[in-house]
Amino acid sequence: MPDAALPPLPAGVLRAPQQQRSREKVSRILAATARLLERHDHEQIGTKLIAAEAQVSIGVLYRFFPDKHAILSSLLVHWLDQHLAAMESVLAAELPPTPSELGARLIAEQVRVRRGAPGYRGLRLHALPPELRAYDQAVSRRIAAVIHAALVRGYGYPDGDDFRFRTELVVTAAAQLLITAFELDPDGDTRVLGEVRLMLDGWLFARPCDPGR
Repeated sequence: MPDAALPPLPAGVLRAPQQQRSREKVSRILAATARLLERHDHEQIGTKLIAAEAQVSIGVLYRFFPDKHAILSSLLVHWLDQHLAAMESVLAAELPPTPSELGARLIAEQVRVRRGAPGYRGLRLHALPPELRAYDQAVSRRIAAVIHAALVRGYGYPDGDDFRFRTELVVTAAAQLLITAFELDPDGDTRVLGEVRLMLDGWLFARPCDPGR
């Protein structure tokens, strides 16, 4: 497995607690926040509204989260982890015959994750707070690492720094285009998604030139 470790979580961001009852309460709070983001701007959402939507007391909410910012940050980290898990799942399975088919699978999986995340568009499209930028960038590097490893393993691409660098650039560019696609359409603008596919085919999957030529 590629070595691209994620950084420590920012202060206030909560992983799932070990106890089942606590996990259920945290899940309810995060799910309620996501639903509220479908109906309200994130600046209009407060802890009292979240607690009411989650059907928990305000005291229970504060037992897990110090403030609204921590809830939103935890929700965003949860989504980033989903994106990473989705990519790792596709790349751990049997690879399709061609890199282009793999690219189509990767795009389809990212679209599926985004469509299945209520509130994603309302929060993810705002500028990341500084403390989460490093985590977001580390997730992108991890995704690039597993894609690079799959291309080397399955299709004979070069296992070198140049191709690794290209993969990181393409993943960064694709992530921005996916954000644009969901800014234009809650289900993902098909024109932009088509351009992402074209970018993968024409850039990432293009065989590197022989420098000796």
